[in-house]
Amino acid sequence: MAAGTLDVMKLQGEPVTYQVMFELNVGGTFVARIESEELVPFMHEEMRVDLDLATRAARQAQTSGRAQVEGLSLEENDLHAVMDYLEEDV
Repeated sequence: MAAGTLDVMKLQGEPVTYQVMFELNVGGTFVARIESEELVPFMHEEMRVDLDLATRAARQAQTSGRAQVEGLSLEENDLHAVMDYLEEDV
């Protein structure tokens, strides 16, 4: 499992979007830009983050502008699937 920090930041604009980052270690970051209605489903379904944790992180980012979850463990296969998914969107 890959342990790192999940960082969700609210970006101003129309529509409001969120930057989702997962940092494995120095230089091991991937980033996605997600619209509000896709934030929880993306974290839960694509990244395989626990639904309650994804919901809490999204709520905190919506109200405070940022949410950080340290020590989050994700399966390597889930990370590669997300990176492939994001590459297809580009």
